[in-house]
Amino acid sequence: MRHYYLVLLVALLAACTQPVVRDSVPSKPATPAAKVEKPVDDNPYSQHYVARDLHGVKLQAGSASPQLFRGVNETADYQRMLNDGYEMLGYSRFEQADVPPSRAEAQAVKVKADAVVIYTQTVATPTTAMRMKQIKEQAQQSSKAAPTQMYSYMATYWAKLQPPVLGVHVMQRMEKDDPGLTVLAVISGSPAAQAGVVIGDVLLSINGQKLDSAQGLQALSLQHAGQEVELTLKRVALEKHVQVKLNAAP
Repeated sequence: MRHYYLVLLVALLAACTQPVVRDSVPSKPATPAAKVEKPVDDNPYSQHYVARDLHGVKLQAGSASPQLFRGVNETADYQRMLNDGYEMLGYSRFEQADVPPSRAEAQAVKVKADAVVIYTQTVATPTTAMRMKQIKEQAQQSSKAAPTQMYSYMATYWAKLQPPVLGVHVMQRMEKDDPGLTVLAVISGSPAAQAGVVIGDVLLSINGQKLDSAQGLQALSLQHAGQEVELTLKRVALEKHVQVKLNAAP
C-alpha cells in the first residue's frame, strides 16, 4: 500500500511540472470592426429612374458631358429625338421641391446618356402626402422654413444610335390580322429617309420576306446590310415598291 502511494505521488509531481499552454492575451481589448454604411444616393432623378429594355439596339459610346434640353411637349420632343437618331434609355418622374438641373445631368452621366430633356411644371395644390414629404425634408435639412412650392419633374435620357442600317422606328399593327409594321419615325439622312419612307407608312416586306415584328425587321436589315433591297410598303391604300441601299452593319 505504501508503495502505491509513492507511485501516485511521483505521477502527480510529474504532471505539475508539465508546461501549461494558454492563448496569448492581447495588449488591447478587441473591438468589432466598424460597419461600413453604403452611401444613399439622394438624387431624386436617380431614385425615380426607370430604364427601358432596348432589345439589343446598338448605341454609340455615351458622352461625358451630356446636353441638357428644356422640354416643351413630350410627344413632339420624343418624335424629334427619334428623327435625330437618338434612342431613349429611360426616364425619371417625381414631385418635389426645387431640384436644380445639375441633378438631372448627374443622372445622365451615370446612365451614359448623350442628352437629357427636362420638363418642369408647378403643382398648384400640394397633396397631404406631398406636405408630409415637405415636413420630412425640413427635419432632415434642419431648415427653419419648409418649402411651400412643389414641382412635377420629368426627364428623358437619350443615347445616340450607331449609324442605322435602314433607319426607321416601327411598331406592330394594332390588329393581329393587319400585316406589316407602322413607321413611327424616320432617322434623318438614313437609307429609309433617302428612299422616301415617311411616318405612317406600313412596311410589308424586304426582298419579298414579310415583316411582322421589329426584331424581324432588324434581323433582315442586318442580313442584307450593305446591299440594295426592295422594300414593299403601304401608304394609305396604295402599295409601293422602293429600292433602298442599306448601310453596312455597325
